[in-house]
Amino acid sequence: MQKYKGILFTILSATIFGFTPILGRITYDGGSNGITLTFLRSILALPVLYFLVRRRGLSIRVAPSEVKKILLTGVVGSALTTILLYSSYTYISVGMATTLHFVYPLVISVACVVLFKEKMTPLKICALVLATAGIFFFADKSSGGSAMGFILAIASGFFWSFYVIYLDKSGLKNMYYFKLSFYLCSVAGITAGLFGLVSGQLAVLQLTPKAWLYSFIVAVLTSVGAVTLFQLGVLYVGPSTSAILSTFEPITSIVCGVLVLGESLSLLKIIGCVLILSGVILITLSESKKSPPADPPAEDDTDGAGNDAVEVPALEPRQPLEQ
Repeated sequence: MQKYKGILFTILSATIFGFTPILGRITYDGGSNGITLTFLRSILALPVLYFLVRRRGLSIRVAPSEVKKILLTGVVGSALTTILLYSSYTYISVGMATTLHFVYPLVISVACVVLFKEKMTPLKICALVLATAGIFFFADKSSGGSAMGFILAIASGFFWSFYVIYLDKSGLKNMYYFKLSFYLCSVAGITAGLFGLVSGQLAVLQLTPKAWLYSFIVAVLTSVGAVTLFQLGVLYVGPSTSAILSTFEPITSIVCGVLVLGESLSLLKIIGCVLILSGVILITLSESKKSPPADPPAEDDTDGAGNDAVEVPALEPRQPLEQ
């Protein structure tokens, strides 16, 4: 059952990530930019995440051994990935940036095989090939754009690859998900804020009320929703499978583009959707053939001195929570 949860959580995460770039791009018309949106996406989500952690009755403190891991994941994974991807929207179309960013499923799969000796089943290899091929059918070849946009988008894919793999291998995936999101958003927000101040690109005072509203919506949907769901996906099905399932994201972008922006649906995009959906089906079949994973370990929530303060299951609450 856990693996099916992981598949569902990852697809839901991809769906949210798929339509939020449209909302994020709207903030640019209100005076925002990639750095500012990254900063606000992280900072505006912190009160919500803090409330969710404290409502659970958990301490917000982390063990000293986790601090370096959080800093590394937050700066290199969360902050740089988002800054690079959002900044690429200034130079190339969102569709092209998304296509180039999705080099990461291939990078993650290769890294897991080469560095961590993960076995790739024939079904999983076919799913990766189909999903990767499907992504390239979404490339907007007529939109043009500068080389800088291409470099930024591809680089964002490599940094996200690091994030996904390190989240799994460092053990951070076992931390209570809203608590982990709180700290990653804190690090990403501080990083983006400092970068924006130094570069002169932090434009929070110039934003229109509409841009503030859409920035808050993006923050809640991504930092509270999509990122948390993806963390659960990595916990349940692993980094390479989560990465392949995330290719569902461009399908959402295409559907939203057609329904919200009135964009045309070309034959190439339809073929791309079919290929990605085929890959998702194959990866689901591949996971169904595996033996059920062990229950996730419990989280030892510690105080600043490293003493046990509260011990709770990592994923399942003791009492039902209101959604």
